[in-house]
Amino acid sequence: MLATSTRFQSFGQEEAAVTKPEVKAKEEKQGSKEARRAMIEKSTVFEALMSHIQNALETPALQSAALQLLRRVLLRNRVLNAAVYECIDAIGDIMITGSDKRTAQQCAQIFVDFMLDYPHEHKAMQLRITHLLKNLGYAEEGGRRAALNCLYLVVLHFPEVELSTKWGSLIFAATAARLPQ
Repeated sequence: MLATSTRFQSFGQEEAAVTKPEVKAKEEKQGSKEARRAMIEKSTVFEALMSHIQNALETPALQSAALQLLRRVLLRNRVLNAAVYECIDAIGDIMITGSDKRTAQQCAQIFVDFMLDYPHEHKAMQLRITHLLKNLGYAEEGGRRAALNCLYLVVLHFPEVELSTKWGSLIFAATAARLPQ
């Protein structure tokens, strides 16, 4: 009986030794599948969150909360997603067309933080800065002030080298052209 149990134990150990690499391979394969699934779920959840934020931005009563949530999401995640860029473009419009001064200030801060923290192609950055410069001539005074305030934040926070080599002449020439004569 003792011999049988010893033989059984050694057989079990050999079997375990043979299956350990196979088990590890299965676990790694399942782990990579789970990681991929988690990444897709996270992306889907993020896109849904951005969609809800974008919908809330269209409702004046929810704008302040949506802006605060967007700011937290942008600062923490730094996810490169088309929905983020679309939301920022919507914020650029809300900043100019909105009637609330506090909302315009929040939008300007988020807009500038986004331009500083997220990667942009030269053309995309130029479009965002040009959007601000065009709105220096907006029909309502609040929109003109919001655009000017955002440009002030750009000048204040952008790196000096980038401002002087890329955007400084464009910003200052357009701003000077708007001065009263």
